[in-house]
Amino acid sequence: MTALSYLIAGMLVWGGIGWLVDHWVGTTGIFAGIGAVVGTGAGIYLIVRRLGA
Repeated sequence: MTALSYLIAGMLVWGGIGWLVDHWVGTTGIFAGIGAVVGTGAGIYLIVRRLGA
């Protein structure tokens, strides 16, 4: 359950930051997609680092 929480939180937080950057710059979804991918990578990193999986 913790691993799933890390993945979802990473995608939501970084995807949200990307969405805000998209809104600020005036693009449509480019940075939100990049943010979601970065968030997924960060979530996987946290899973490996903290849970040792």
